[in-house]
Amino acid sequence: MREAIKTEKAILRFRLVQIRNWALENLRQNKKAAIDLYKKLDDWIFVAQKAEMDSIEEMCIVIKEAIESEAKIQNELCIQFMDFTVNEKIMNFITPPPPKLEAMEDRRDYRATIPQLQSSYQEFLRME
Repeated sequence: MREAIKTEKAILRFRLVQIRNWALENLRQNKKAAIDLYKKLDDWIFVAQKAEMDSIEEMCIVIKEAIESEAKIQNELCIQFMDFTVNEKIMNFITPPPPKLEAMEDRRDYRATIPQLQSSYQEFLRME
């Protein structure tokens, strides 16, 4: 009976060693896969950041030229993901601008009108 128990213990130890070795091998493979993935992510982040910075640099050049030439930027400037574009379909303002309408005053009995306020101001100045 003792011999049978020793044999069973030996078989159990062998199986445990096999399971341990299998688990360690899987961990090594997962570690290698994770390191490769992180390297790819680092490369992708570097490329994405470089592309975004380049597009911002292009936008700065367009804005700088407009400032130096004292010209208005009429077309819409867009950064879409990592690309800089000048959208000529959307205008920031209309050329020439529409004429401004004269200010219309809303007359109410409980409020003074602009001419009344101006005359009151002139009277206050004279009283000083």
